[in-house]
Amino acid sequence: MKALAVLGGLLFVSIGVNVVLLTQLDKVKVELQTAISNQAVLERTIQEQNEQIRKALDQAKKTAEQIQTLSVQYNQSQAQVTKLRNKFANFNLEGMALTEPAVLEGKVNRASARVVENLTTITNPDQFDEKTDNTATAN
Repeated sequence: MKALAVLGGLLFVSIGVNVVLLTQLDKVKVELQTAISNQAVLERTIQEQNEQIRKALDQAKKTAEQIQTLSVQYNQSQAQVTKLRNKFANFNLEGMALTEPAVLEGKVNRASARVVENLTTITNPDQFDEKTDNTATAN
């Protein structure tokens, strides 16, 4: 009888331990599912941020290329300005206007025409438009 009481006590203890273990197991399952969900959210967020970084780097690259192009154009313009300044420094316009007004008028008219042509070229509003492929496929 004592053995039966001991076995009964052990049965109750083992049932109690099993209930505690099952409760702990359910708790761990919930925590595991939460961790899996959090990992999926984290991976998706990382992927989105990586894509944003790629786009930002592409945009920075395009901007750097445009800055380089503008810098080259600026240097070329500065060289032209220097060339023109040196050219005008060699002329005595007052003396030419007094002695050869017709020649001076022709030079001024040709130079003015070149200036207008250059201004038209450098102020073209379409000069920085990106070239796009207009051959889109119809769905």
